[in-house]
Amino acid sequence: MKNNKKALIMLENGYYEYGRAFASEGTNFSEFVFNTSMTGYEEILTDPSYKGQTVLFTNPLIGNYGITNEDFQSEKIQAEGILIREYSRIASNHRSKIDLASYLEKTNTFGIDRIDTRAFTKVIRQFGAMKGGITTEVLDPVEFLKQVKASPSISDVDLYKQVISDKVQVFEGNSSVKEKIIAVDFGIKRNIIKDLQFKFNKIYLVPFDDNFEANIANLDYDGVFLSNGPGDPRIVKGIDKFIKQFAENNIPLIAICFGHQLIGQAFGLKTIKLPFGHHGGNHPVKYFDNGRVYITAQNHNYAISNESLDTSKDWEMTWVNLYDHTVEGMKHKHLPINCIQFHPEASPGPREANEKVFEDFYKTVAKQDK
Repeated sequence: MKNNKKALIMLENGYYEYGRAFASEGTNFSEFVFNTSMTGYEEILTDPSYKGQTVLFTNPLIGNYGITNEDFQSEKIQAEGILIREYSRIASNHRSKIDLASYLEKTNTFGIDRIDTRAFTKVIRQFGAMKGGITTEVLDPVEFLKQVKASPSISDVDLYKQVISDKVQVFEGNSSVKEKIIAVDFGIKRNIIKDLQFKFNKIYLVPFDDNFEANIANLDYDGVFLSNGPGDPRIVKGIDKFIKQFAENNIPLIAICFGHQLIGQAFGLKTIKLPFGHHGGNHPVKYFDNGRVYITAQNHNYAISNESLDTSKDWEMTWVNLYDHTVEGMKHKHLPINCIQFHPEASPGPREANEKVFEDFYKTVAKQDK
């Protein structure tokens, strides 16, 4: 561990603490969120949905099993930094390739420890996810607070453009079925691709960029999946047009998280920003179809408005969060559209709802394909 510098961590409401920078140095601004998962920091750090965010881990000890590279959810670290109570210098894991501090340093990602993570979490829980900054250069809190307040909001940046693939990719799947799908990439996790491969014959991963229309023009597909991704769904431009075109042509639509929100918006449903989001692996959701409760992994700051869904004549809620009763899934009453807010692929977290969700996805596409 090379670094051992004093660091100032500041939230835009003025709350701050000093800690130790055990990886990287300089100054960085981002949105601060907390995650309650006890394990899985490797998957969390490399999840494209965390682009533009610094993750505060409520679990007090982080780093004790190193970095394996095998559990990455993208090619690199996407989070802007991590805040933890105590960093473990010892990485005890036969799969580990490098310790966490060295990897953070290698990728110029902040690692801060020796802070009161419980106090930080309480502030975010009370006042909501907010802008924040980390610095080893400007240790005067009055001066640094001015910089934090002047930094751009995550809601003003098209973050998904920074994490999507740069070309169309084809993934072979289950040869015992014939259904093929397009997966629209807004920052898709690797484990989502793997789970789609179990259910579908072929997956065309197509980034949502300026070439999207041309890239899908000659593809042979039976359904469309919209992926997870970072940032505010309300600033994504152009996707509504394609969602409506798919729907008008009766092409099945399935989605997870960010994609779920984009589908709702395209049909006139409203998205809202949650007070402090859902980030962790212990969220109970109820599936109305069978009345069962599943423990799920979640990572989102935005959700479909309950009010707009309740007043819609065309949509019905299929899953509900039992913590705050927010929308966790919905389907269209007349069109083959089925989408969810939580992460059935986990990575990290429980996979209790995995088979149910992906089987429902497959049935949505296969039923229309007949």
